[in-house]
Amino acid sequence: MNYLQPIYRNNIGTSYMLKSYEDCDAPFNKIQLQIGEIAVLLSKKELKHLLNVIHSAKKGCHCTFCGDKTALKAIKCDTMFATLHFKTTPKNVETLEELIQGTLFELEMEEILSFNDIY
Repeated sequence: MNYLQPIYRNNIGTSYMLKSYEDCDAPFNKIQLQIGEIAVLLSKKELKHLLNVIHSAKKGCHCTFCGDKTALKAIKCDTMFATLHFKTTPKNVETLEELIQGTLFELEMEEILSFNDIY
């Protein structure tokens, strides 16, 4: 059986680490992003990829087909199992970016602290 351990939270959502009751200390490879009523399971690698997509989307599109170069209306991210489409506003993009950065920071800090426990 599995449970969700909170990692990070802000106005737009919460991130959780999926853990097993059988081995509470063993790292599980999935992170759940809960954004509103939607929950998405991602690996750490996919979470970093989503952050790169957000950074790219914030720069905007400079192609000749896009009419409004400053308006950010959606973010699209491909994962192994699904394609994610986030309809969004520039403020929500900032908040989503902060959620992902905070999650990655907490995960990396936990890795550092658990590594020091070994010695």
